[in-house]
Amino acid sequence: MPGTMRFEQAVYGSFPFWDRGYAVLARSAGCRPEWLDALRLAAQRYGERPAGIAEHRALFAMRLPRGPWMIVGVFPQGDDDRGRPGALAFHGLFVDPRSYAKAGADPFRFADSLRGDWAADDQDVALPAASMTIPAPIAAVAAPTGRAAAIAARIRRGGRVAVLADEPIDGLARAAWDLLPGRVRRRASLATWAFGDENRFDLVATPRLPGMIEGPELPPPPAGAPRPRRPAILGLAALLLAAAAVVAILARTRPGAGERAGAVPGPRSDAPSGPTAGPSAPTPPRPSPDEGRPSSPEEARRMAEALASLADRLDPDAGPPPDAGAAATMRRLAGRLRYRGPALGEAELAGLRGRHASPDAVNALRWHSLVLRFLDDRPLPEGFDREAPRRQLAVLAWSFHLEDDPGVAGALRRGTPEEVVHALGDALAIDVPLPRTSLSSELPALEEYRRFLGTLPRK
Repeated sequence: MPGTMRFEQAVYGSFPFWDRGYAVLARSAGCRPEWLDALRLAAQRYGERPAGIAEHRALFAMRLPRGPWMIVGVFPQGDDDRGRPGALAFHGLFVDPRSYAKAGADPFRFADSLRGDWAADDQDVALPAASMTIPAPIAAVAAPTGRAAAIAARIRRGGRVAVLADEPIDGLARAAWDLLPGRVRRRASLATWAFGDENRFDLVATPRLPGMIEGPELPPPPAGAPRPRRPAILGLAALLLAAAAVVAILARTRPGAGERAGAVPGPRSDAPSGPTAGPSAPTPPRPSPDEGRPSSPEEARRMAEALASLADRLDPDAGPPPDAGAAATMRRLAGRLRYRGPALGEAELAGLRGRHASPDAVNALRWHSLVLRFLDDRPLPEGFDREAPRRQLAVLAWSFHLEDDPGVAGALRRGTPEEVVHALGDALAIDVPLPRTSLSSELPALEEYRRFLGTLPRK
């Protein structure tokens, strides 16, 4: 149904009418500093136009880790203030996740709100908060091609796609987006054109640059390793990953009476019910002094806003209504964001650990470790709604087996409630590849793991 949405905007770039290099030209009053930082960083990671490559307008869209969707138009500005060619302007729109979902999670519907004709009179002006009627779906510009279908299939499975092209791929990107379900659109990023892949788009087109290899899937690198490792050390990396996965799994075990120390929790995959994590506390741990600290009305408001954004990010198909309170949003997340499928048993996990040199086995162990966070074995207790905000967040973290997560624990000790929500979001996002595995034929639970983890946002 048609409606009106509002969003903030900002412009960053290099222009011939000033001598400031790349900087923020103008912004609307509601733009938060962290959004401007994100626009600046994304522009810096966009890359520089190589010699011999023609100038083109482009569009990219990405979800900020702790905020709205950022939809950016990239516009050539000719020579910069020093007479050097290749200056660019980045006009960014910051769209609330709910509004983005109502617009079909289609960044191309915002193209008419992006502009590149900026002048000296725009410098440091307060741009208005833009508004527009939620547009009707854009008719397909062309019939879907086999290439668009292949791209969409890869993105649905959690893969990333790089296309080498001589110009922006607006038509191909739109055709692929039309084939994606809403849940995938609400988490996937794209760039119709860029000069590198530092922004880690799910779909990106680049000119044919040295070192860029076109391929259907570009798996994300390990955290802290932005560049691919040399093939000679892949075997060592696999061994280290396997060891880390085993340690993570064993760390979750809480041996009790009659349990073998070091046993990995979870029933065998032929069990009729979902996985369990072994004996876990029936009630949350006692509150710490930090959890009882009062929150100001502004802190409570920002916490509720962050929780609503987190709910959209983690469970976009069934998020709470806009007027839901913070406690109701947390209950919704705790009830819905659960894995209730089959799990690997101890013998199966032991067999995977014995295949420590197999990338598929390494992935399977990592999937199992992640799935354990989402077991349905720690419901929120009675009286949860009456607890202080920080206590509520601590109990929510406990319900997802994150009470020992360093980021969450640190935010609970030192951060605001909003920062705790962001830490929870970071902990619940995944950073592992999710390719189909040949092991699924002998371990059917792995396919259920892959499907469930594929619904979660990526770090």
